[in-house]
Amino acid sequence: MVYSDQDELEKLKQWWKNYGGALLLGVLLGLALLFGNKYWQEYREKQRLEASELYAQMLDQVQGGRHDAARTSGNRLVEEYARTPYAGMAALMLARLAVEANDSAAAREHLEWAIANADDPAVVHTARLRLGQLHVASGEYEAALALAEGVKKAPGFEADYLELKGDAYAGMQRIAEARAAYREALQKLAPESAGRQLIEMKLDDLGGAEAG
Repeated sequence: MVYSDQDELEKLKQWWKNYGGALLLGVLLGLALLFGNKYWQEYREKQRLEASELYAQMLDQVQGGRHDAARTSGNRLVEEYARTPYAGMAALMLARLAVEANDSAAAREHLEWAIANADDPAVVHTARLRLGQLHVASGEYEAALALAEGVKKAPGFEADYLELKGDAYAGMQRIAEARAAYREALQKLAPESAGRQLIEMKLDDLGGAEAG
């Protein structure tokens, strides 16, 4: 069977009528995704650069003793750049400033924010450990112990969590468990580690056993 040009044209019109709209929609969606993704990547990079500059400014303010200005910068990082790594680091710095100002409640709030929102595991672990230390300082030993035992994997922070466990047990007068936690922490540390001396002192304070 032979088709004429008119037949071919009619077939093309019918095909376009049936499928052309879906094809055009697919092309438009593809273009939207392509340019949308490019815009999103550019936006995220812009956010990251702005957050980096603001965090550097915050550090400069802290070093210069301009703590009110540093808090303003830090709060802006947390509120406007929460999806960047610098927000979590800013929360840690805000917590430190709060501790120095004897504002334990504010320090806890900043650390809890970092635990819940930071993407960097190192920032999250640091926040957990510092919050645990605040719990120990205020006699909330069970809360500190829960933070120490609530982490299954903590590469690079194992000794710190064990030390926190020891502090919590010591506060609860569970001396044998405190001693065991401190000793295990020492096993995780290199011989030249700066943290060994403090843990050994804590072991000595427990009495009844050698630190090593």
